Amino acid sequence: TDGTPATVTGTLRRDEGGTRRLLTSLAEAHTTGTTVDWTALLPTGRPTPVDLPTYPFQRERFWLDAPATANPRTAGLDSAEHPLLSTLLTLADSDELVLTGRIGLADHPWLADHAVWNTPLLPGTALVELALHAGRRLDCEHLEELTLEAPLAFPEEHGVRLQVRVGAPEEETGRRPVTIHSAPDTPDDPDALWTRHATGVLAVTGPAVPADAWELPTAALEPDDALYGRLAEVGFDYGPAFQGVRALGRRGDDLLAEVVLPPERHDDGFGLHPALLDAALHACLLQGADGVRLPFSWSDVAFHADPATALRVRLTRTGPDTVSLTATDDAGKPVVSVGSLTLRPVTPEQFSATARSHRDSLYQVDWVPVPTSPDATGEAPFLLGAENTGHPGTAAAPWSAGAVEPAELLAAVCAGTTVPGTVVAPFLPGPEATPEAVHAATARALGLVQAWLAEERPAGSRLVLLTRGAVAVDSAEDVTDLVHAPLRGLVRSAQSENPGRLVLADLDDHPDSYPALVRALGSPESQLAVRAGRVSAARLVPATPATPPAPAPDGPFDPAGTVLVTGGTGLLGSLLARHLVTRHGVRHLLLLSRHGLAADGAAELRADLTASGATVTIAACDAADREALAAVLAEVPAEQPLTAVVHTAGVLDDGVLTALTPDRVAAVMRPKADAAWHLHELTRGSELRAFVMFSSAAGVLGQAGQASYSAANAFLDSLAQRRRAEGLPAHSLAWGLWAEAGGMTRHLAEADLRRLSRTGLAAMPSAQGLALFDAALATDRAVLVPARLDTAALRAQSDVAPLLRGLIRPTGRRRTAAPGTVTFRQRFAELAPAERGRAVLHLVRAHVAAVLGHASPDRVEADRGFLDLGLDSLTAVELRNRLGAETGGRLPATLIFDHPTPAAVARHLEAEAFPVEQTVGAADPAEADEVDEVEFRRALAAIPMVRLQEAGLVRALLRLADVADPSAAGVDEEEEHGSALDTMDLEDLVRVALGDS
Repeated sequence: TDGTPATVTGTLRRDEGGTRRLLTSLAEAHTTGTTVDWTALLPTGRPTPVDLPTYPFQRERFWLDAPATANPRTAGLDSAEHPLLSTLLTLADSDELVLTGRIGLADHPWLADHAVWNTPLLPGTALVELALHAGRRLDCEHLEELTLEAPLAFPEEHGVRLQVRVGAPEEETGRRPVTIHSAPDTPDDPDALWTRHATGVLAVTGPAVPADAWELPTAALEPDDALYGRLAEVGFDYGPAFQGVRALGRRGDDLLAEVVLPPERHDDGFGLHPALLDAALHACLLQGADGVRLPFSWSDVAFHADPATALRVRLTRTGPDTVSLTATDDAGKPVVSVGSLTLRPVTPEQFSATARSHRDSLYQVDWVPVPTSPDATGEAPFLLGAENTGHPGTAAAPWSAGAVEPAELLAAVCAGTTVPGTVVAPFLPGPEATPEAVHAATARALGLVQAWLAEERPAGSRLVLLTRGAVAVDSAEDVTDLVHAPLRGLVRSAQSENPGRLVLADLDDHPDSYPALVRALGSPESQLAVRAGRVSAARLVPATPATPPAPAPDGPFDPAGTVLVTGGTGLLGSLLARHLVTRHGVRHLLLLSRHGLAADGAAELRADLTASGATVTIAACDAADREALAAVLAEVPAEQPLTAVVHTAGVLDDGVLTALTPDRVAAVMRPKADAAWHLHELTRGSELRAFVMFSSAAGVLGQAGQASYSAANAFLDSLAQRRRAEGLPAHSLAWGLWAEAGGMTRHLAEADLRRLSRTGLAAMPSAQGLALFDAALATDRAVLVPARLDTAALRAQSDVAPLLRGLIRPTGRRRTAAPGTVTFRQRFAELAPAERGRAVLHLVRAHVAAVLGHASPDRVEADRGFLDLGLDSLTAVELRNRLGAETGGRLPATLIFDHPTPAAVARHLEAEAFPVEQTVGAADPAEADEVDEVEFRRALAAIPMVRLQEAGLVRALLRLADVADPSAAGVDEEEEHGSALDTMDLEDLVRVALGDS
């Protein structure tokens, strides 16, 4: 009756109307003190009248509170005796120490009072306190230096794990290295990556502090109530726990302060509370520069007394960005000294790069060494186009063979009875990367790969596509062969569709490089690069932030200049245009799209941007048309010159690689690659601050079904590397999946999104994408991958791609046996034939259910056609690869065509694994024939006549049925022969097998 909420528990049927009636009656009863008639409310069950009291419910809690931490000694550890650290481990046979803990805003809500630009982060003073606490356990109580590499921002949805590591001492000095790492504490992702936040050195003793440094006059101090208001204006968001400054003053060049710790924080248990030490720095944060300045490097830090709750502070400026600090307690007793503290200005973009987004969703491709033995030998690869087909490891100039013509050369290789294990196809560096040259080279590569995949005899062989200078192994390296850069993206998608059949390799001119590559071809790596005889493999790793973050008073976007955005009226273009205006202060926008103001939402977009204070021009222009683009650029006013370019335009035409044609590939490459090249050439004379291209993770990861899009985006990535080598601004951002559907992703159905999620790509909210845009531009890498990766989904894959293995920690759950049918045989060998058949069928149905997104294999009918079940060409490829991983071998590309139902595929897999044993149902031939005939008649009746005509099967079936005249059955003989089965490509075969008319 006084507003105190009441709680009633019980069991209700799933009846919304009944639930509403019940809740309404309970509310009335609670306010009036009447009795609820459960019989009227719940017509079923056991009605029981309930008398509600007229007074508010009075709660009394009887549950015991569990201790915050269990005894670490039960796990073989010691207590860390620290409020942020729980356990301590001294490593055996070494004098090293590891302290661990878990922190989060739920456990330590006072940490939310330390925020920058509304982002809570662990104060740098806490990292200092952690390092000194670890040092005290080893009698190293002096922090000689500590460099902060990345802020530790707190996620909203979970905490973070901490790890403080102290290394072994130096023999002569006793100095010890110390590092502090964190990782997201997500139970569903035990492989969450660790971020290093600080590195430093601990020492037993340090330099003495001069006695006069402790003389801190109090007469010059005056109360200051405006400091935290001024700090909030520039981006510091301090809550009560960190608003410790009570008085400020100045003596000469020294800043003086009096700081206190709030009473509720007195018993937190720190040696020197981070909030108190952080408050001691607040007086100098606004000195010397506008905006936010964060601690970057600490030197000669020591705590001199027991914990204090109030400090008298003296800050002495020792350089443009450095100060020294001494602080005493109220009685003048020394408490803390800092020999030197370096503060660095940080822009919101730089902060985003290192705090908000970098750790979880910003990646880069690095190249790691591949160990090879100089004595390694293997089957000599067949070098296409080489006059000498002997062991190419001794060839001095393997590039003298000339260009590869796939039709003739590959046919020659596959014509013999013995197919070599490895075929190397060299692609010579091309001419200038004109759109015409790039399209021709990509079409040639497409033809070679399709010819290789169409030939089933070399199913156990690998084709190595060899380029020279088409990829940058080092971030500063140039890409000298832009013409063949798209080949790499195209082949990455082909690798995803056909695991184990293709290898990408890139060489330099060093004479040791090709022999080194030959020795490395026995490795399971799918992408290799050799420089000066050293072999490396590609790995996706978290992006490295710029360290230290260089001061950047001028951002990448000049408010006085014009920013051009291609695809400016599309989903990503419009999101970015609004972001440039509201976040970066851009005031002059030139938005290009093929339809200009006639595009959907273009007029509304211009009105919104104009209302935000921007001048907006929306031009109808195809950026892939060089003359049209040049004309638009010529109209940019001289008083607002072009200062930045953002290229977001693009189109999709998904399909498995075997179904692509050069025209389909060219149509996708044109708005991406051609437009990027024209923008690159036509803006050379402009003083650009930014040249940003929206690439795609498809080109880096090699998404199945997106070979043409992967090729186009691989060109953008290489072009960015080329521009950087020429001293021009460039960023190529290989975006993952944006959560907001529209533009190029409008066609994606729920099944497509499920398929993408199984590859490890998670949808990324627009706000996070825009934050990643800012983060990427604050780094010095030309190519970055802003994407949300689901490592749990990656771990669930039977075989993680080599590129992603740096993100996934190997576990004992993975099969370690060598691939092959032996493993599959062992799985089912102990079963009786009938039981084995059911088990194999269940396995097939489980994988079909997985690719279709069904919760249970029971949803998959064993004798139903794959098309009726919902498979398309991409999910058919995924199913084949899944089953291939289960059996440990490569399954034919025509698997689904040859065996068009789950039951048929299961019989095929069982027969392959147990070839000399009778499969279930084969014990009685008559019974087997009867079953097969029934199944055949049912399947034949379901096939439309046009399908039989397309497959060229009508005449043969009529002969079997003794029908002499095909025309009597309504069959056109010319039509029946015109679409013979042997003229279909793989895509057509799959479509026929799936029942697609």
